[in-house]
Amino acid sequence: MKKNILLILICMGCLKASPGTSYQYGYSARSVSLSSAMVADTYHTLQSFSNPALLNQCTGQNYAISYFVMSLDRSLQTFYYSRKLAGNAGLSAAILRTSVGKFMGKDYFNNPTNELSNSDYYGLLSFGLGSKKGSGIGISMRIHYSNLYVNESHIDKYTGTSITVDFGGVYSMNSKIRLGFKIQNFFNPYINWDVNRGDGLSHKYDESYPLIVSIGSRVKLWEQSNFLIQKDLYFLNTNNKSYKDFFKLGYEHFIYDVIALRIGIQTEKKLSLGFGYKFNINQLPLSLDYAVDLGSENEGVSHLFTWSVGL
Repeated sequence: MKKNILLILICMGCLKASPGTSYQYGYSARSVSLSSAMVADTYHTLQSFSNPALLNQCTGQNYAISYFVMSLDRSLQTFYYSRKLAGNAGLSAAILRTSVGKFMGKDYFNNPTNELSNSDYYGLLSFGLGSKKGSGIGISMRIHYSNLYVNESHIDKYTGTSITVDFGGVYSMNSKIRLGFKIQNFFNPYINWDVNRGDGLSHKYDESYPLIVSIGSRVKLWEQSNFLIQKDLYFLNTNNKSYKDFFKLGYEHFIYDVIALRIGIQTEKKLSLGFGYKFNINQLPLSLDYAVDLGSENEGVSHLFTWSVGL
C-alpha cells in the first residue's frame, strides 16, 4: 500500500511521501509562479489556501477558478469564493481536486506491480479577523477525501477521509513589510484509510499527516514590486523530532498595475515563471493568471491557468 502511495505522491511533484502531499503543490497559477511563498501575501483572492489570517484584508466578494494542464497525466482544479464581513473579517469556501491518471506501479526493486490511479478532494472553510492595518489571525477547517485504485478492474480500492485544522497569523510592520506564519495539520492530523481488496472484508488503519510550519514575509521593494520569502518546516513523525525544511523565493513586478511578471525558485532549484493580466468587462474587474512549471528532472513542463473576478 505505502509503496504505491509513494509513487503517486512523487507523480504529484512533491518531495515527501506523506498523506495530503498533493495539497502542497499549489492552488493557483500565481501561487505556483511565485513558488507558493504566499504566507504573508496581500493579493485580493485565494488567500485562505496560503494563510487564513489574510482574509482580514478581504474586499467585497471574490470568485476564482484554476485549471492545471500538467505533465505525467496529472491534473489539478480549484474553485474559490470569499467575501468581506463586518469588522475587518473575511470568510471563504474552497474546493481543490487533484488526480493522477493510469500508470504502472513499481515496488522497491523497480518491478511492475499493478496499474494505479488516484484522486484527492479537499474542501476548505476559512475565517480571518484582524485590524485595519492588516495584522490578524485566521483558522481553516479542511476536509480531505482520497481514493486509490490499484488495478484495471478497480477491485482493490483504498479510501481515506479526514478533517483537520490549520491556524495562521499575519503582522504588518508597516506599509512595506508584512510577516506571516501558518501551522498546518495542528489539530487531528490523521487520515483514516479503509482498504477494500475485493475479498468482502474491510481493513482499516490511520496514517498521520506531517505537521507543517510556514514562516515568511512580503517586502514591497518599491511601488510596483513585491518580494516574497518563505521557509516551510515539515515535521514527519508524531514526536516532531524529524523534519525537512524547504526554502522558497518569489518576485512579482507590475507594469502600469495591469500586467504582472513573476518568477519563483525553491529547494532543489525548481524554477517557475508566470504572468498576470487585469482587465474590465462592463466595469467587472477580471484577472487572468498563467504559470509554467518547468518541473524537476524528467518531470516535464506543466501549464497552469487561473481566472478570478472581484465584486
